[in-house]
Amino acid sequence: MNQRKYVLELLKDTGLLAYKPAVTLMDNLVKLSSTGSVSFTNVYAYRRLIGRLMYLTNTRPDITFFFSTTFSIS
Repeated sequence: MNQRKYVLELLKDTGLLAYKPAVTLMDNLVKLSSTGSVSFTNVYAYRRLIGRLMYLTNTRPDITFFFSTTFSIS
């Protein structure tokens, strides 16, 4: 399976295939919180999604570089 097909399948499985990419970047000064949000009801699906995203970042050095520089601890 090539990476394009893998990403398209991942987007289809999560229901995000119809979404368009955003031009704006995420604000890196916003503090994320675990309170006040809806928790995941299907833990298996959440863990599978995280595993698939981890696989994708390990097979794409450009994605890995972006996340390592964007979310690095200063």
